[in-house]
Amino acid sequence: MIGRVSSGLEAIVPVVVGPAGGPAMTLACILDTGFDGFVALAPSQMAALGLRPAGTQRVTLGDGSEAHLPLYNVPILWHGRRLAVPALEVEGAPLLGMALLHGSEVGMQVVEGGFVRIEPIPES
Repeated sequence: MIGRVSSGLEAIVPVVVGPAGGPAMTLACILDTGFDGFVALAPSQMAALGLRPAGTQRVTLGDGSEAHLPLYNVPILWHGRRLAVPALEVEGAPLLGMALLHGSEVGMQVVEGGFVRIEPIPES
């Protein structure tokens, strides 16, 4: 998977979300190493995919406050495989968290327009 570093020095990677044969979209997701979850998407993206909440999850936000956020099961294409991963509903840009990156190697050229590369770590 190849992405780019934005002018704001954010690592952006394209990720296909949505079920096979159903409504799917490619989202420009920010790689967020401070997010320990899998994926976070905006309410409008959840609605466009026709997804319904599976529950809520208590989370601690970056400012230290706590919130209960809607939780979904979101189909994604990751390392060539279709997976259903837990996704939080939050306003803002779509985020990829560390739980999704587990088992991956990430390389970045941290300059505007630099490459972002995410590959699975080969099994030994």
